[in-house]
Amino acid sequence: MDRSVASLLDRIHEQYERWRTGSPLDGVELARFFNAVGRTAAVIGLSDIAAEAERLIHRLNGQTERQWTAEEALMEMVPLLRCFYEAGEAASATIPSSHRQGPKAAILLCGNDPLFFAYVRGALQTVPWRFTTIPSLEQAAASMFRLSPDCIIVSVKEGEWENPDLTVLLERAGQRPYLPVVIVRRDEGKEGRLKGYELGADDVITTPAADELFVRVRRLIEKKRKIDDLVLIDELTGMYNRKYLPRVYARLRSDLERYGAPSCLALLDLDHFKQVNDRFGHLAGDAVLQKLAAFLRQHTRGVDTVVRFGGEEFVVWLAKTSKSEARAVLERLQRQFAAEKIAADGALLSCTFSAGLVECDEPDRPLDYWLRLADKALYAAKRGGGNRIEEAAREKSGSSDEAPSQASTDRRRWAIAIVDDDELVRMMIADLVRKLVNEQGRKADIYEFGDGLSFLESPFYQSGRQSVVILDRVMPKMGGLEVLNRLRQERKPYKVMMLTSRQDERDIAHALNRGADEYVTKPFKWLELEARLRRLLKELEE
Repeated sequence: MDRSVASLLDRIHEQYERWRTGSPLDGVELARFFNAVGRTAAVIGLSDIAAEAERLIHRLNGQTERQWTAEEALMEMVPLLRCFYEAGEAASATIPSSHRQGPKAAILLCGNDPLFFAYVRGALQTVPWRFTTIPSLEQAAASMFRLSPDCIIVSVKEGEWENPDLTVLLERAGQRPYLPVVIVRRDEGKEGRLKGYELGADDVITTPAADELFVRVRRLIEKKRKIDDLVLIDELTGMYNRKYLPRVYARLRSDLERYGAPSCLALLDLDHFKQVNDRFGHLAGDAVLQKLAAFLRQHTRGVDTVVRFGGEEFVVWLAKTSKSEARAVLERLQRQFAAEKIAADGALLSCTFSAGLVECDEPDRPLDYWLRLADKALYAAKRGGGNRIEEAAREKSGSSDEAPSQASTDRRRWAIAIVDDDELVRMMIADLVRKLVNEQGRKADIYEFGDGLSFLESPFYQSGRQSVVILDRVMPKMGGLEVLNRLRQERKPYKVMMLTSRQDERDIAHALNRGADEYVTKPFKWLELEARLRRLLKELEE
């Protein structure tokens, strides 16, 4: 990037940071800023940037009274940023329409480069990629496993190569089967490029135009998916293997925590499969396994998951399904599969399966607990002659002598509900809670909700458990103040922290008078948020 272009871009970045930490700006101030950028660009011969600045000023006519947040101002200047990052390009960096309906992907953008990231998001808005931006490399490293991105794009500026957070980020990415990392840098020296590769990056690019970045990242995503398929897909049947089950359970447990929607796990086993192998050979056995896999894929819903668990066993996990509904589904599958004919070694075979069924309705239980129950039920079905479905019997709780100890353990578990429509905010606060939990040697149940109404309708709220509730002030369906009113009217035993982007002292006083125990403004000062949250958690014990 030309030095004069980079210098002007730095000035825009400095102004954005002032806006971000200050009060909202009006249209007059924004137009004045665009005018200053345009004049400077004209003086140093950047005519396309000067022309775009003039066009943006005209767009602001009639909006002088409007109040702009820093993020809104940043998105307004995306066309201007395109002129900076595409300077010297023969044509605009547009993405071919043939790629706009391609596979979806989750991209994590991290590093302190809001201008470049705003440009990328704006230029690639027609591509089916979902972007999440985390400026802090430390937070990005702590959150990557939960976000599960398909690619990480890291902006590294001069002097940041020795940042230990960058090293940790790349090391953690390397702990995954394959998670590509692209480093974007402004300097063009060979030394920086080699340093990036040495640290473990998959690609190191001098600040590219969006079309080049798209092609490079898409190539890495395609490579990742091929590797994921090799790791998670059973070669014989083309179904997911058992390594995929923790991902499935994490998603379904989240549905249970948020909406109270149970799921059902069924462990299936082909009846008399050894006889098929012994009589017709292992190729015939393989044909039977492939037939069952294809049959289950065809006759289950898109939201359900079929996994080859091992040998002749399969897991069918039915999302948002009660036990009675799941049993009806399994009985239908049994009848239909028994009627199927399987060609093997010149013969037509018919096979049946048995199943153990369990309803997963307790989010605190680990995956192994449900698999163990389903396996016991499957054993009972096989012992009963096969071609049967048995429902799992819940394991009995401990004796009365153990009850006080269990109650004591429950009292030592913190409960925290995070109610915010911003997924990234929920994720980062949850990570902070886990940090505090680990420091105290405690355990915690963390519940996340995207709006106030889903929180009030959740089993968590109905339980009335003593908890810390973190409420965003402005949310769809029902805002934080309305939720707070309900909590205090119903005398729920909650410690409440209110979050807001507004810094008006009267607004803060209003929420505190309504019954909020703490009030924190965005953007967060993380040390302040941590201290206030630590205090509320301590008060749960008093």
